[in-house]
Amino acid sequence: MNRRDFLKILGLFALSPKKIYSESRNTKNAVVIGAGIIGSSIAYELSKRGVDVTLIDKNLPGSGCSGSSFSWINATYPKKPYSYNLFSQLGMNAFRFVEKELSLDIKWNGSLEWSSKKKDQEKLIDSINELKKYPKYTPTSIIGYRKARKLEPNINFERNENIIFSKADGAINTNDAISKMIDAIKKNGGSVLCPCKFEQIIDSNDSFTTIKTSTGIFKSENVIFCNGIDVDKSLNTNFLKKPRPGVIIKTKPTKKTINSIIYGPKIHAHQQRNGQIIIGEQITAPIRENSESHLKRISNHFTNMVDNTTYFNSSEILVGWRPIPRDDIPIIGRFKSKSIYVAVMHSGISLAAIVSNLVTQEIVDEVDSKLLDDFRPSRFF
Repeated sequence: MNRRDFLKILGLFALSPKKIYSESRNTKNAVVIGAGIIGSSIAYELSKRGVDVTLIDKNLPGSGCSGSSFSWINATYPKKPYSYNLFSQLGMNAFRFVEKELSLDIKWNGSLEWSSKKKDQEKLIDSINELKKYPKYTPTSIIGYRKARKLEPNINFERNENIIFSKADGAINTNDAISKMIDAIKKNGGSVLCPCKFEQIIDSNDSFTTIKTSTGIFKSENVIFCNGIDVDKSLNTNFLKKPRPGVIIKTKPTKKTINSIIYGPKIHAHQQRNGQIIIGEQITAPIRENSESHLKRISNHFTNMVDNTTYFNSSEILVGWRPIPRDDIPIIGRFKSKSIYVAVMHSGISLAAIVSNLVTQEIVDEVDSKLLDDFRPSRFF
């Protein structure tokens, strides 16, 4: 899609994502497979439009990658094509509306990013300069450590004079958001079945798809696969790279230490309103190491970066397996038959609100959204 089309559509979302919808109720039905942030968001939006929706997951809601994610909402990097970065910007805007609807726990305090290695720091500065060449980008500036310390007095910035400050970024309590969406789905008349494992597609055409699950057979005019790293096995496709593990450590609630999202050397961290600190690593986790090894390694990095830290009281050590599309770009749209839909991506936290709006538009109003042109599954076959 060309830039002019994207900017026109961006104007619509500056008002409200709902403005592009009709307000009619309907009797459509859908089965959503995967109760992570993407599946839960889609099922929630569909239920708002009167769709008879059933959300299923092989485990508990949020028990996959979403519940083990860093939960950063951003459009900080010059993702390519430009439509991908703009899509992330729209995602941040759309989350503002869902935040009000469901009283979501999101801290919009921005992010601070830097590197201790000169080569990595130069790459970071180059990426921000590239971002600023885009027609539209989120507010981003370069500040020194003195100004950064005013924002984050407990962080050791190593006297760095080139810290990236992305003012608009947010951090969401993902499990809280999923829980609130599921409550709303049920309130709107939808069903949530967990555990309910998808097993196979029995039959599929443009009108209906029939699937077998661990709890029975489902036949629906819309079966939506949001099941992350399982999508290739489910659809017998080759959409994804080999999944990468990411370690997240959640502490027990502690005194206020971090205001914004800190993305420093080795680790990144933010603190939720309940006092819990969420910490992740910059690198892919060593697969063969155990939880205690992860904890020791990450806690050492954390105490080096955060001043006045006398102890590290962890409550959870999580390993999330990230779905990475082969070309790194989201996969969103109809599959080979019209009754099968796919929504799988790495940046699910940032994109959940906008993806759920547009998928609902395509299913309920039976239109093709131009915003999704660059993300269709058909590019792989």
